Amino acid sequence: MAISQIVWSLDDQCPLADSKLTSESELEDLLHAHIELLNPNWLVIGRQITMPSGKRIDLLCMDQDGDLIVVELKKELTPREVTAQAIDYAASVSAFNPSMVADIYLNYTKKYLETEQNLDEAFLHKYGVALDETIINQQNVKMVIVATAMDNSTERIITYLRNTY
Repeated sequence: MAISQIVWSLDDQCPLADSKLTSESELEDLLHAHIELLNPNWLVIGRQITMPSGKRIDLLCMDQDGDLIVVELKKELTPREVTAQAIDYAASVSAFNPSMVADIYLNYTKKYLETEQNLDEAFLHKYGVALDETIINQQNVKMVIVATAMDNSTERIITYLRNTY
């Protein structure tokens, strides 16, 4: 079942009207700046990462266990193909070694944070413990699809994968 959220006006004590995103980048900008909306324990380590296929991962995150999280964003109704896209990205990301992950983060900081910071520093700052390189990308890559709406087929596929794997 898809998660649904409603924003309430405290003054009028009623739900605010739905609004449309003007672009997918608007959603990406919001989540990039506030990843805690998805999970407060994630560290953004990459944005618009070009894969060998030429396609781009919207956001790449890491959790405190060193697991990587692929975040795919869609501003409109999500077609079932987005599931295959997320799986394809996760399959590619699963091959990333610690050095590749560190390079992705360094490039990300140069481009989006306008400062150079290494992954060790960011991990220590976020989680309060030193990063053990041996934990990076050793478990399962997680996939998150964020969309304004999801068709029944996509929801059924995601539910099956979540419950089975």
